[in-house]
Amino acid sequence: MGDCTPDRLRWPHFLLAVLFYFVLLLAWAPASLLAWALPKLTQQAVWLEQARGSVWRGEAAGVQVQTAAGEKLQLGRASWRFKPLDLFAGRLGYRLQLAGVGIAAQGVLRAGMQGIELRNVRAELPATLLGQVSPDLGLWQPGGRLVLETGSLAFGRAGVDGQATILWLDAASGRVRRPLGNYHANLEGAEDELKFRLSTETGPLFLQGAGNWNRQRGMVFNGTARAAPEYRAELDGLLTLIGPAQPNGERVFRMGH
Repeated sequence: MGDCTPDRLRWPHFLLAVLFYFVLLLAWAPASLLAWALPKLTQQAVWLEQARGSVWRGEAAGVQVQTAAGEKLQLGRASWRFKPLDLFAGRLGYRLQLAGVGIAAQGVLRAGMQGIELRNVRAELPATLLGQVSPDLGLWQPGGRLVLETGSLAFGRAGVDGQATILWLDAASGRVRRPLGNYHANLEGAEDELKFRLSTETGPLFLQGAGNWNRQRGMVFNGTARAAPEYRAELDGLLTLIGPAQPNGERVFRMGH
């Protein structure tokens, strides 16, 4: 017969009791505790404003994010609901929703000792945010809509893993009257960095390029831009901002370090 000592039989029950106690703590903990902890966990990058409810289920009047460029982005109202089954995998899981002016996002956030994972996320944002994230793009005075989608994108100690897409739809620039078209960026985790590749779907301005992002260096991007022949004169002002003309008519631009 196997070893069925009382201690060996009791430890699963003890573990379940601790887990149940932790769930109860979360259920009763006020949302203000989450608002206090979030800036510390994100190194002062994310804040909740006027949080109400509990850590288990609540809402905030606003979410504020500070970018690497020092800009503070207002992302509208937030609501969250705890996913207790994620505790069995040793992590905290939340179903999140954001709603603001031109902003609608929903998905699942999982956080644990190994890092943070986004799952089944779809977010629609105003393209004006590009100008706040990057001073270089701010010169373009960008307009239109951004749509982010990912099935799974994880940032952890082992690096970045997963894929995502970003669409820039109905792209526009305050520098020109003509609509610029639609653009597509593929994002893919690769060891300690996030790689991305930009391509043009439709429009008179052709953009393409590739780059990467990591925690140490931030973002680096190299690309080219050119206008369809019949629109060169109309888009010349924007192209001049992008970069000097090459012999083949393309403009080369670089962002980041």
